[in-house]
Amino acid sequence: MGLFINAVGAQALKDYKYSGTDLSLTYKYILSPLAQYNVDHFTPKSLAPNTITFLGLLFMILSYSTMYLYNPDLTSYPSTLSLPWWIFFLNGSCMLIYQTLDNMDGKQARRTSSSSPLGMLFDHGCDAINSPLGSVNWCVAMGIGVGQPFACFWTLIGSAIPFYFSTWEEYYTGALVLPVINGPSEGLILGAGVSFYTAFAGVEKWHEYGVYDTLFSQTGFAEGIFDDQAAFAANLFESNDEFRGLKNYQLLICLAAFCAIQEAFLKGYSVVRSHGLKTALNLLPFLALLSCAVVVGVYLPLAVAGNLRSFMCLFGALFVEQVTALMLAHMTKQEMRPFRVVLVPGVAIAGLSYFGVMVDGEESAKVVLMYTIFAFTFVGFKFTVVISEITECLGIYCFDIMTKRGDTVEYVVKKATKASKESSNGGEKKSTRKATRSSSRGRSKKNA
Repeated sequence: MGLFINAVGAQALKDYKYSGTDLSLTYKYILSPLAQYNVDHFTPKSLAPNTITFLGLLFMILSYSTMYLYNPDLTSYPSTLSLPWWIFFLNGSCMLIYQTLDNMDGKQARRTSSSSPLGMLFDHGCDAINSPLGSVNWCVAMGIGVGQPFACFWTLIGSAIPFYFSTWEEYYTGALVLPVINGPSEGLILGAGVSFYTAFAGVEKWHEYGVYDTLFSQTGFAEGIFDDQAAFAANLFESNDEFRGLKNYQLLICLAAFCAIQEAFLKGYSVVRSHGLKTALNLLPFLALLSCAVVVGVYLPLAVAGNLRSFMCLFGALFVEQVTALMLAHMTKQEMRPFRVVLVPGVAIAGLSYFGVMVDGEESAKVVLMYTIFAFTFVGFKFTVVISEITECLGIYCFDIMTKRGDTVEYVVKKATKASKESSNGGEKKSTRKATRSSSRGRSKKNA
């Protein structure tokens, strides 16, 4: 019995079978055939699927680190005009490479007959980590950052909302169903396109009104119908005395937010209708995380502005812990508990700031930074222990599919039993041979 996986969960892991489908036409006709071709022609059979997954994540970490070196404080336009074009080209390329490798790992697992619950959790965990990394990079690519917390927030949760609801749906239905337009397929392609557009057209294009003018002002399409809503949205992004329209990046974020909300609504309605209202309990951790982020952003604006990148990474770490906990509970058939220990300090910080106990400034910024370090440490520790427990339970290695692991209790018992039987059979055979020789000598003497 482990720290995160009990005896029942260990048995459930051995019986686990993945069920899921991707309805994306882009995946079916382009991404999947490309991944299959790469697996068949360029991937050795000795390469573990988890190694492919982790290699893809390393590309995203490389891109994130590069952007961090050039824009550590997440400054916004026009300060980002001085950023070199190639870092955006690198980010777009790394996203597409990550997407391809992410599609290859499952095909390599089936090719080598090495599919396992560990591979599923590892793939899901890396996707969860990539979500906030990609969101921060998109902020840099569109020239948004300090001074635009609303835009950064929705860029961050635009991918987090459908990700969490898909995992939550899988926990109850047993199947991961990605819609016709989804984040892993079209979402990553769109994200890469954002970076490539910035690389060749410049970050200033995202702060122009070209798309809005073309769709509404020049064509007269829906003129006067959505003016109030558009003005309200524009004021949320940036405070303006006079409404000019929605900038290109604002329109893109509004589109992403709409898609995320409608997917969450559809999945939420479907699950609650088929499995009951009690399923909403496991939405509470995510809703609490969103609420804490909003409260801290409103009541500690200086602390957040001074550590915006760290704040977004903190949100990402807490998000990763929640979705991987849901996935692990699904695979081990254990009950998912809404109470998350790692979220307690976040709720406390939000409560103290709301009631005025924690004052905005340097001290509160240090508290948020300390919480970020704690969250990363906790999530890293949990990942390490969970991977260790799963590999021990299944008798496999995380990054090696050629070597059979021999340190599991089950394997050791089987090996000892087999050795004991062989020893016993060997002893019986030896005794039989001795008896046969003795009988033969007796007959020989009698004949003599």
